[in-house]
Amino acid sequence: MSTGDRWLDHRAGPVVRPYALTAGRTSPSAGPVLDLITLVAASGGPPSARALEGLAPEHQQILRLCAEAITLADIASAIALPVGVARILVGDLMEAGLVEIYQRAPGPEQPSTDLLREVLDGLRAL
Repeated sequence: MSTGDRWLDHRAGPVVRPYALTAGRTSPSAGPVLDLITLVAASGGPPSARALEGLAPEHQQILRLCAEAITLADIASAIALPVGVARILVGDLMEAGLVEIYQRAPGPEQPSTDLLREVLDGLRAL
């Protein structure tokens, strides 16, 4: 059995639970709110082997994924962890200065409920 196999039950998934990965935290310590489409990129390009030293395996995975800008949702999917856990792990990397966050530009206001009802009625009429 290899070292990596100790922490994986091939039928049930990872043995280490998400709360253990985040030390029981339910939100990042500081920084901006990270939503599903927040872009995350490694500071200064692809991480060096030295930058990865001392980081947890999940942090290392995220840092490798962030060699190019990637959304928080894509990070969570790639590392097979809930978005909330990915949000906290990305927050850790942000606090360490290893990743940069790019928020989407504020868009126009949300459409009114009346407009949405009219669109729905129009679609139903088709």
